[in-house]
Amino acid sequence: MFKISPSTFSGDGKTIVYNYEASRDISKYFSKKESFFAAYDKIVSGVPESIVVIPLLANIMPIAWFAGFDVYVDELDATFYQSLIELKAEFSKHFSNIKNEGKLHVNRLVQNTFTQNHSALLFSGGLDSFESLTRNIAADPFLVSIHGADIEISDTKRWDDFVRFNKEEPIVNDSKLCYVTSNLRTFYTYEVDLLVEINWWGKIQHGMALIGLIAPLSYLNGITTIMIASSNTGEVSFGWGSTSETDEKVKWANTKVIHDGFHLRRTDKIQNIVDFAKKTGEHVKLRVCYSEFRKGYNCSECAKCQRTMLGIVLSGENPNDYGFNVGKNFYDLILKNFGENAIMTTGVAYEWKCLQEKARESQNPYVISDKISEMNNINTFAALPLDEIINKNAAKGQGIKKAKYILMAKFPKLFKVYLNIRRKI
Repeated sequence: MFKISPSTFSGDGKTIVYNYEASRDISKYFSKKESFFAAYDKIVSGVPESIVVIPLLANIMPIAWFAGFDVYVDELDATFYQSLIELKAEFSKHFSNIKNEGKLHVNRLVQNTFTQNHSALLFSGGLDSFESLTRNIAADPFLVSIHGADIEISDTKRWDDFVRFNKEEPIVNDSKLCYVTSNLRTFYTYEVDLLVEINWWGKIQHGMALIGLIAPLSYLNGITTIMIASSNTGEVSFGWGSTSETDEKVKWANTKVIHDGFHLRRTDKIQNIVDFAKKTGEHVKLRVCYSEFRKGYNCSECAKCQRTMLGIVLSGENPNDYGFNVGKNFYDLILKNFGENAIMTTGVAYEWKCLQEKARESQNPYVISDKISEMNNINTFAALPLDEIINKNAAKGQGIKKAKYILMAKFPKLFKVYLNIRRKI
């Protein structure tokens, strides 16, 4: 049993302190050191409890579905209550280990309605969210960024950089920026990750969790349309925490959620960013990478950076104009992803396949230093047999990843020492 008591507020009414009690048999799932909280950059103490409790439930209910325990709360928005029923059914299509238990018991359902009609966009500064902003810039949406999602709360340096990058970006309206800090990734233990092998955040949590944190802001700012940028298109389907089927079922009051850009591949989004720059003269500085070792906007070396840079190159533009630093070994790094020990999941392989198609169609890719050798590398990449690489070493990779995760979770201090040593090296 997980019992939620009425919320309290601290920090001059800007921080929601969630009060709850977990029975002994499920206590292993929750941190003993910290309870879930959400801190905003404006006063939220006047928001009704039926709305205030949504961020907590958006994080708790998926755990209840997989672990099989009931949740009790005094009052809740009626629309959100119904959306949770639909969300559980949707996740069950991809995750057969969701239990019949995990029910939500509410003493009083409340019908809420917002009279204004503003929009909001979850904004990470990455390709997906920036591309969404460029297409919806006329709507001038509130931009909601979450400290504690991609950047740890303790990592003040990277968060300060993030805030500074937002201020430096010409197309970002400073008056519409909303910052939320939440321990949404640390209030539970590694036992929750083990409910889905590992990667609870990616597979289950992040869509509902991030959208749910907007609930108090929607009440204060009259937000009825919430956009979360898509990651994939309908061309690939697997269990994931943010899809059009799940995100658009998250509702409260008279709000609606749009899984924005679902019709676009990442190569299409890159092309849209390039076209936006050509039309407006604004080369947005993308932040696609949260590597521990990055300096500036991106590390420009990890596979995610490589894919984005390659997409920009194939669109005929210089990645250096979009927040990257292209090295002379760029194509060596690209081709290294497909060696004998490559581990290629279906989702990642799909992104590389899209880039292969783009490479075959590209007429005038950007030349870094030598056109002939670079065209040879592009043609080599375009001809790679990705279908032979997909999941080639998946079982081995999953075992290593799971063991590594458990060690990191059990010995976090030692892991931070290890990271500090790596940074110095």
